[in-house]
This record gives sequence, structure tokens and C-alpha cells, in this order.
Amino acid sequence: MEATTADVQRFILGRIDDPLRATGVAPADVPASFDLLLEGVIDSFGIVELIGALEERYGLEIDFDELEPDDLTRIGPLSSYVARKLNGR
Repeated sequence: MEATTADVQRFILGRIDDPLRATGVAPADVPASFDLLLEGVIDSFGIVELIGALEERYGLEIDFDELEPDDLTRIGPLSSYVARKLNGR
């Protein structure tokens, strides 16, 4: 399966739509630097759930050694990482 960064970002935003809107942010207004944890959209357990959903949806394993810890919770870097992993197979 191949996916663009935008595809992955749409998937992530779809998964967090309700909590994102609860913070007053519309999915269309989310910048690449948006940090899901720091902005209070999801908690640490939510990050674990999101990673699991990404791995299941895209059939990959996220290697935490390949990703900066801060990038794990930021929409743009996480989406780019998943797209690179998929397209690099």
C-alpha cells in the first residue's frame, strides 16, 4: 500500500476528529507542527491508540528509534514518517 503524507494526515485527523473539535480546532486548520499531546487533543494513552491504529491501517510497524520523540505527537512529522515507511518498502 502506498500513501502520501496528506493521506496519512487525513486518516489521523479522522481518528481524532471529536477531541480535536472539542478543543475548538477544525481539522482543516491543523498545521503540520500541531502537537496532539501538547495541545490537549489526546493524552499519552491516546498516542498509543493512534500508533496502533496507524500500524493496523497501513500494515507497518513504527520504529521508535527512527522517529524523534517530539515527532511522534506532531501531525506533520508523524504523517511524513508513515508515508516514507510505506513508500520505501
